[in-house]
Amino acid sequence: MNPIAFAVPVFLLLILLELWIAHSRGASVYRLKDSLTSINVGIMSEFSKAIGGLISVIMYTLISDRFGAYTWDVSNPMTWITAFLLYDFCYYWVHRTGHEVNILWASHVVHHSSEEFNLSTALRQSSTGFLFRWIFYIPLALLGYPVKVFVVVGLIDFIYQYWVHTQLIGKLGWLEYVVVTPSNHRVHHGQNDYCIDKNYGGVFSFWDRMFGTYADERDDEKPIYGIRKPIESWNPLWANLHQFAHIGRQVKSAENWRHRLMYIFAKPSWTPEKEDATEVFEKNRFNRFDTPATAGLIRFAFGGTLMGVALLMVYFYLQSRLPQPLRIAYCVVMVLAIAAIGWRMTQARQKSELRSSEGHSHA
Repeated sequence: MNPIAFAVPVFLLLILLELWIAHSRGASVYRLKDSLTSINVGIMSEFSKAIGGLISVIMYTLISDRFGAYTWDVSNPMTWITAFLLYDFCYYWVHRTGHEVNILWASHVVHHSSEEFNLSTALRQSSTGFLFRWIFYIPLALLGYPVKVFVVVGLIDFIYQYWVHTQLIGKLGWLEYVVVTPSNHRVHHGQNDYCIDKNYGGVFSFWDRMFGTYADERDDEKPIYGIRKPIESWNPLWANLHQFAHIGRQVKSAENWRHRLMYIFAKPSWTPEKEDATEVFEKNRFNRFDTPATAGLIRFAFGGTLMGVALLMVYFYLQSRLPQPLRIAYCVVMVLAIAAIGWRMTQARQKSELRSSEGHSHA
């Protein structure tokens, strides 16, 4: 069974624990619609990986079997330690380019689209990341690390990153210099000027210190979470696709091929008018996205999300027994169903705005 199947219940229990601790402290770190969207994005990501996620393993296996330079003893602890360090080093560059190259940002942006920061935010994972990520791990394959080692260290790196998505843990002293912590990862998710393009590490923070991308969390300016061009939608499918759509519009409107390529491969903020433009964040003008919701809509969204989690667990259990066409069909249906929940929640805002505009027109 997929090892993530064992992690999902733990993740959800930790979300409930964080919610209870936050409530007992009088802290507000969750909003229901935002958290449901984060969970639904995570469900959609797992179903998309079931369709395309094997690309990483297949490509890694092909390269390591044919071009691997060394034979590693998996019983030797140094095999695992060096593989883990190299994996996290490669992750740093996966993550950094995911912010600094527009087409890669289009894939990664979904993880930053939440305007809250809590353990549910960690579940906002890309459904398109498998298209690009495997390229960055080719060094491990060329060195001949077995695919088993690659998968296990990758899973450890991924699971470690879950706990750092919380506001309830402060700075951790000397650990801030060595590993990724909730404090330095809060900076990474901030929109503030000092937060942009900082703290890319997965497990170790010393990569950022080595390459000049580290920033401490400021006591006098707490991070404001989210992205500067908010998606203003609870739809997890749109969260995954909106930046690709934006790039498509930019390329279509570009005047020449240089501009088209820059829109794809330059920084997300690049424009022909100001090629080195740095946007200034006006925190006083920031308003978190929200929509009205009836009790019925909340029950629908909450129940649909719980059903999505249950059907994901069923899929994990049945995955190895299902023929490939049926697996793909199951995943496609679930992706569309999860998207429908987010679409319905977002529609509530549009209907509210329509009623408001009609009221003004009759006044």
